[in-house]
Amino acid sequence: MDYEGFLELVKTRRSIRSFKPDSVPDSYVDQIIEAARWAPSGANSQPWEFLVIKNRELKEKILQFNKESSEHSRKMETTRGQEMAYPPVLRHTDRPGFAEAPGWIILLGDARTQKAYPLTAYLNRGDAIFQSSLASAFLYMHLAATTLGLASQWVSGTASPYMQCLIKDLLKIPENLEIYDMMAVGYPVRQPRPRMVRGGNSMMHYDGYDSSKARTDDDVHSFILSLRQESAARP
Repeated sequence: MDYEGFLELVKTRRSIRSFKPDSVPDSYVDQIIEAARWAPSGANSQPWEFLVIKNRELKEKILQFNKESSEHSRKMETTRGQEMAYPPVLRHTDRPGFAEAPGWIILLGDARTQKAYPLTAYLNRGDAIFQSSLASAFLYMHLAATTLGLASQWVSGTASPYMQCLIKDLLKIPENLEIYDMMAVGYPVRQPRPRMVRGGNSMMHYDGYDSSKARTDDDVHSFILSLRQESAARP
């Protein structure tokens, strides 16, 4: 793949929140996980495990956990004021879009693998490196899904303390493993709108930080408000 092909891939990858119930071939799920196995990790520690969920009964139980957790999230979000509240959290329904996705993949991390890091890294930044390693694998999963013509959603609520405890108990996940996040994968009901991305020149610096490009607090606040407006306009 050349650079233009790669750039088109990363531009095409989007978070989808509305899926068709059409099944996804098992071979596609295997290919997504195969790509993730090759992600970079601290000291090549490979802290990941992958838990695939297709069983409807298990999904319904997890959706109930999500409903209970989301109510707290909505209440928390209302404390930010109307203009700063995150629209997808406020408009959450009992049946989120990922409910219909035929495949769910939970990425698990084994924190014991941090002992593979050089001692100075382990003591100073062990957890940060561990999380970055899992994030790399998770991104590979999303990119792999995109190459297969699939849509995916980053379901971050599964890592909340509430859902983590209940999901681990439900799925008999060992205590020494933690849920990083869950990816829902399937075919999209609709294609998403173009995503707003900051201009490259505004964030690039050479041989030192260019203070003329420094953003003020007001600049950052205005940018966040524009993101909120974009999010509110999505179906």
